[in-house]
Amino acid sequence: MVIRLIWLRFLQIYRSSGDLGLFRFLFLTIIILPLIFLFLIQRISINPWPFVFPAIVLYVVWMIHSKRKDYHFLLSVMPHPRVVFMAEYFIFTLPAVILLLTAALFIHALAFLAAILIISGTVPSKESLSSHTIRLRIIPAGMFEWQSGIRRNLPALVIFYLPGLFGFYQIWLPAISLLLITMVFVSFYSEYEPMNMIVACECTPWRFLMRKIIRHAGLFTLVVAPLLLIALVHDEFRLITVGYFLASINLLTFSILLKYHQYRPHAYSGAHQFLTSLACFISVILPVALLFALATLFLAAGASKNLKSYLDAGH
Repeated sequence: MVIRLIWLRFLQIYRSSGDLGLFRFLFLTIIILPLIFLFLIQRISINPWPFVFPAIVLYVVWMIHSKRKDYHFLLSVMPHPRVVFMAEYFIFTLPAVILLLTAALFIHALAFLAAILIISGTVPSKESLSSHTIRLRIIPAGMFEWQSGIRRNLPALVIFYLPGLFGFYQIWLPAISLLLITMVFVSFYSEYEPMNMIVACECTPWRFLMRKIIRHAGLFTLVVAPLLLIALVHDEFRLITVGYFLASINLLTFSILLKYHQYRPHAYSGAHQFLTSLACFISVILPVALLFALATLFLAAGASKNLKSYLDAGH
């Protein structure tokens, strides 16, 4: 039964990958994924990568676990549902475990597997997922992605933000914080709002996109400004710090444009979440991050064209 459920999960992933398109799928599998693998082989034994890489993978697993639609169903029909969760996450993270073991990072691998076991045994309640008790007055009402996203991820954001406040001592602390926080914020745009929310703007597609990007990127800059100021204390890393900040802004722009490039009313895109998470991880290599800066230009044209049909339909 467990094997059949895991096989069904892989079939679901395969079917949802159709959102990527053939060109993007080939680009990922032939170019991007081999580059990531080679980069990790070279870096995994060098600080802080033995800690950063497992932390990123565990965060992705936790996001999948906390948002999966079937765990309450499995809890009610399966005698041992946590075995299903553990088997799925172990298979999903097997490349990370192999990478740690080949680098002789045995303690890191054991800690990583222990964290997978903890995540598998943690099942968020329906009440915690539907709670809206957090009041976010500082977030404008029109930024609904941030309103719902911060409510869902507030504990993670606080945990990720705290290490960056100690960047006076280690330059990589604010860098890690910025990466993880960026990953959280770009995940806010995987869900597509109803069409009437877009039509209500009564503007052209380009104006809609520019206004949204400027507004969201501006507030994101205010959020990460303390981390940037702390990191800029280290003179020799100032250019790199500015480069990573610009990469984060581009990732946010990339995520917004990708959302409206694929926009469908009342839908959710697994491909969007996969692509943005991958983009965050690849952007750690700053020269490669320029690829996503170029990609935003193509996405801008596609997003504008896609929105035009919805905005025209509303008039």
